Amino acid sequence: MTRRDAMRIGLLALSGPLLACTDASTVAGVPLTTSPDDAVRRIGDVVEIDTTRVPAWTAAASLPVAVVFLPARLIVVRRDRDQFSALSAECPHAGCGVSIVERTRLLCPCHGSAFDFAGTRLEGPAPSGLQPLAATFSRATGRLLVQLV
Repeated sequence: MTRRDAMRIGLLALSGPLLACTDASTVAGVPLTTSPDDAVRRIGDVVEIDTTRVPAWTAAASLPVAVVFLPARLIVVRRDRDQFSALSAECPHAGCGVSIVERTRLLCPCHGSAFDFAGTRLEGPAPSGLQPLAATFSRATGRLLVQLV
């Protein structure tokens, strides 16, 4: 492990408690991409997202862009204008919320597991990747429906 890796893991460990009580755009200098709560509505096992109200997607200069929906424990990646993919934000290691977006990586603040935007495990103690979820986008309404497990 390099010194840089040790510092990153330490920063992630320290930022974990802060993530539970904030929706700021950064925590201790670590990028955290979240969405306004009013853009998201949960109906039973389905999460409906008004994609036109998610600033990270409407202002994106380039794609893909991942957004963490903390209350729904959901990560959605906009890959193209009309293409989205969804992942469970629950880390398979200890159930913590994967809540940090760092360029093209998703990070778990509890124990340092990292995943790519497809949910594939890149590093850390997680035994597997993030669980993919079914997502359906309506271009006509700008609504994305995500089926939770």
